[in-house]
Amino acid sequence: MLFKLLRSTTLLCFLLTISTSLFAQTITGKVLSKETDEPITGANVYVADANKGAVTDRNGAFSLEVPESAQTLTISYVGYKTKQVSIEENLTVYLSPSLSLEEIVIKGVRAEKNDPVAQSIVQRKELEEVYNGQQPSFYLENLTPAIFSYSESGTKLANYGSMRLRGISDNRINMTLNGVPLNDMIDHGVFFSNFTDISDSFESVQVQRGVGTSSNGVASYAGSINFESINIEGRDKGGQLELGLGSYDSYRMNASLSSGMIDDKWSFYGSYSRILSDGYRYHTGTNAHSLFFSGGYFGENDMIKINAFDAGSKNGLGYSAVAESDLEEDPRTNYLNENDDDDFGQRLVQLQHTHIFSDKFSTTSSLYYGGSGGDYLYTYADTDSTMAQINYPLYNDHYGLIVNGFWNSGNWEISSGIHGYIFDRINEESFAPDFENPYYRDTSDKKEFSWFAKAEWMHNDFKVFADLQVRTMEFSIHPDYSFIGIPSEGPIVKNWTFISPKLGLSYSFSDNVTTYASAGRMGREPTRTDILGGFRLGPPNYSQARADNFDPEYVNDYEAGIKLNYQNLALQANYFYMDFTDEIAPIGEVIAFGVQKRRNIPDSYRTGVELEWNYLPANFLTFQGNLTYMQSKIDSFTTGTGDTFTDKTPILSPKWIVNGKVKVYPIDNLTIVLSGKYVDESYLELTNDPEMVLPSYTVFDASVSYELDKLSFQLEINNLEDKVYYSGGAPVDTNADGINDEPGYFVNADRNVFFSIRYRL
Repeated sequence: MLFKLLRSTTLLCFLLTISTSLFAQTITGKVLSKETDEPITGANVYVADANKGAVTDRNGAFSLEVPESAQTLTISYVGYKTKQVSIEENLTVYLSPSLSLEEIVIKGVRAEKNDPVAQSIVQRKELEEVYNGQQPSFYLENLTPAIFSYSESGTKLANYGSMRLRGISDNRINMTLNGVPLNDMIDHGVFFSNFTDISDSFESVQVQRGVGTSSNGVASYAGSINFESINIEGRDKGGQLELGLGSYDSYRMNASLSSGMIDDKWSFYGSYSRILSDGYRYHTGTNAHSLFFSGGYFGENDMIKINAFDAGSKNGLGYSAVAESDLEEDPRTNYLNENDDDDFGQRLVQLQHTHIFSDKFSTTSSLYYGGSGGDYLYTYADTDSTMAQINYPLYNDHYGLIVNGFWNSGNWEISSGIHGYIFDRINEESFAPDFENPYYRDTSDKKEFSWFAKAEWMHNDFKVFADLQVRTMEFSIHPDYSFIGIPSEGPIVKNWTFISPKLGLSYSFSDNVTTYASAGRMGREPTRTDILGGFRLGPPNYSQARADNFDPEYVNDYEAGIKLNYQNLALQANYFYMDFTDEIAPIGEVIAFGVQKRRNIPDSYRTGVELEWNYLPANFLTFQGNLTYMQSKIDSFTTGTGDTFTDKTPILSPKWIVNGKVKVYPIDNLTIVLSGKYVDESYLELTNDPEMVLPSYTVFDASVSYELDKLSFQLEINNLEDKVYYSGGAPVDTNADGINDEPGYFVNADRNVFFSIRYRL
C-alpha cells in the first residue's frame, strides 16, 4: 500500500510539472550578528512565496536558488529579530538580538531546537496552509509522526474527536496554551470541541513525543503538545476575514483584527469565529462559536499581557461505535437518539508578566483562570416504553499560578519554575424536565504543586541536558451519601507524589548533522473515572473507590535520533523504547459515553522508529511526510473473570502510520497538494480476538490554492477515492446479552469538499 502511495504521488508530480518551465537565479551571502559581528550558524534564509530555503553554515554563509520573480529574502534565527531584505548578489545581512518578551513565556515548557528530545514544530505559515477550522487532533495527525485520530461526526471540522500518540490515548498527553494547562485535571482529557477554531490564533505548535521536558499540568506521559498564541509584539496593523463552505451544509466564518504597535508600547489582537455543520453521521451537527483576545504593554524590559478566550458548541452526539453489519447497510448510522445533544463551553483568562533583568537573567509569571461546563443529554426508553431523558451536567473551575526564571552565562543555561493550581468539579444527574433539581450530585477537587529545574551545558559541539520535576497532589471526592444510602464517612482522599528525572546528550558532527540520546522517567496518577470504574459514585463501586486498588502508572522512556539539515533536504529519525509499569490500559469494555474501562497492566512496552522528511528537489516541487513503525506488547494480564493472557498487543496501536504529501507550484501564487495517509490494522480489545480488529486504511486528499495580493482561495477535496473507512472503534454487544459479539467502528465521511476565501485587510 505504501508503494502505491509513492507511485501515485510521483505520477501526479510528473503530470503536473512536465510542462512547467521556471527560471531561477542563485543568491549567495552571509548572515552576521549585528552586536558581535560574528557569523550566525543555522540561520534560516528563505523565499516565502516560493517555499524555498537554505541554512547558513559555520561561517554564516548561504547559497540559495530562487525564482527570478522573487524580490525579497526572509532571514530568521532563534533569539534574533527576523529580517526581510531585497535580493541582490553577495548579500551581507546583520541580525539584531531579539529580547522577545513573548518568546520567554513558552521557554519553560518547550524544548529548544537542538535539545535531545523527539519533537516537531508547526509554525504559523505551515498551519495556515492546511487550516480551515478543524481541531488540532485532525491537522496534527498529518503534520507530525505517530498520531492518528477519529471523529464522532465523521468529518474533520467540528464535534467531538480524539487522537492517539504512539497508540496512547490523548488523556495521557499534556496540553498547554502559553504554558497554561488545557487538560481537565481530574479526567485528564482535552475537549477541543469546547473551543473550536481558536487554532486560527496560534503562532506555533510544538509536539514532544515521549516524556519530553517538564511541563505544567498533567503528566507528559505519551508526550506533550504546547500551543503558542499569536504574537502581537511588533505585529502589523490589519486583519483578515475568512469564509468557508463545504459538504454536509458546513459553513465557517472567522474575522480577526490587529491594532499593530501603538506608540511602540501597546498592541491588541482579537478574533471571532462561527462554525456550522450537519456532520456526516446522522444527528451529529455542530453549532460552535469562539472569541479570542490578546492585548499587552511592551516596555523596554517588561511585558504585561492578557490572553483570553471564550467559546462554546452545541453538538449532536455520536459517541457510540456502530456495529460493522449496521454500517454496511448505512454508513451514516448513529445509535443515539436525535435528541441526545450537548451544550458545552470553555473559557480561559491568562495574565502574564515578563521582566528582563539583564541579558543573562529573566523571569516570567502567569496567573490564570480556566472554566468549563454545560449540559449533556441522554435519551432512553422508560419502563412503559415512553422516551425519557437524563441530563449529565458538569462544571469545572481551575485557578493557577506559574513562575519561571531563566539564567544563561557562558556555556550554561539554567531554568527553574513552580506551578500550583486548584481544580474544582461538580458532577450532577437530573431527569427531564426537572433539570434544576438533580437527584445525584457529587463534588471533587484537586490541588497540585510542582517544581522543575533544567540545566544545559554546551561545549563546542556537545550539549548535555538535565531536567528534574517533582509533582505532589491531593485529590478529594465528596460523595453524595444520600444517593449511596449510607451515613457520611467523609471525603475519599488520594495523595500522590512523582519525581521525574530526564537526562540527554546531543552532538553536532557538522553544521548539517546532529545526533542525540535521552532517558527519562514519568509517573502518572489514575483519573476519577479509573478510580470509580465509571462516572457515578454509587453503592456498587463505593468500596472500590475508597480502597487503594488502582495504582499509578510509570514509564521509563529511552530516545535516540539524528537530524539532517541541508539546503534542499531536512530529515529527522528517532528511535524510542517505552517500558511501562502498571500501565493504565483500556480493555475494550465500554463503561458509558463511549469510554472504555481501564485497568493496571503490570508490564508492557512500546518501541519503534519515527521519520520526518522535507525534500525540495526543485523550486516548484516539495515532498513532505512522516512515518512511524511501532511494536507494542503486553507481557501478561488477567481479566475480570480470572483468565490470564500473555504476549498481547495493546488496543488501537497500529504498527505502521505513514503520511505523505507532495506540493507543486506550477506558476506563481498557485499551489497544488496531494496528500495520503496509511494506518495499519489494530486490535479493539486486549485478548486480540482476530474478529475484533480495526481494519487498515489508506486515504488520499487534495487541495488547490491561489493567492493574490489580498485575496486567497483554497479548494479541498477529502477522501478522493470515496472510500468507506474507519479510524476508531470498540467491540459492540449487538443483542444486549452482555457479550461483545461484533466489532464497532467510527466511520469517516465519503468524498467531500470545502472551499474557503481569505481577504486580508
